[in-house]
Amino acid sequence: MRYIKIRGYKKKISKIQEWINENLELDTKFLNERKYMYTKVYVDPWDSLTLTESHIPEPKGKAKMEIIKGLEKIYDNWKTKLEKLNRPYYLKIWLYEPRVSKSQVVCAIDDRINHYENIFEAAEFKKNNSSFLSQLSQEFKWEPKVDEEPYWKSDLLWSIEQYKKNEAYFWDRRLLEKLENGSFRNQEIQNSNGNKDIIYFIPKGKLWVGSK
Repeated sequence: MRYIKIRGYKKKISKIQEWINENLELDTKFLNERKYMYTKVYVDPWDSLTLTESHIPEPKGKAKMEIIKGLEKIYDNWKTKLEKLNRPYYLKIWLYEPRVSKSQVVCAIDDRINHYENIFEAAEFKKNNSSFLSQLSQEFKWEPKVDEEPYWKSDLLWSIEQYKKNEAYFWDRRLLEKLENGSFRNQEIQNSNGNKDIIYFIPKGKLWVGSK
């Protein structure tokens, strides 16, 4: 796999600060309507989807540190606002390691609380000195979970005419064969159209779910 070289790291760091500032305020009106709210790392190029086989490397050095610190700033501001609502709530940081660009701050109220409390598979990872957790406040209590990439079987069964390149069609077919013959966690679901589907989950690393 070919990695895309990221240029202008200083500019990327300033964009990280912009993302933090834009997400410090919790939109309680939106939260009351939707019952949940989250912010991902909306910073180019890590919020982009590549349409080639190239891979965008994860943030490193100061960029990685600023993202992790930013998640805590957003968390603290949201927590202050949620406390004023005087009602039960879910508020956690989802810290992905090593895929830090996938990290989020997530909150929920009412019936969405239980949904988020049970969304991930438990794991037995242990904290260590190299962990991303060392860059955050010691007040956090962390639950280890599995970072998994979901694949829907129906998405891998498109006809070859639906692909722009035949290579992508054969890549999906090989992946599906690997998923069906492997020991990956999977879940059978029913789509909105009534058809059954299967979601396969490929482990990608660690996921730390934390709150103060």
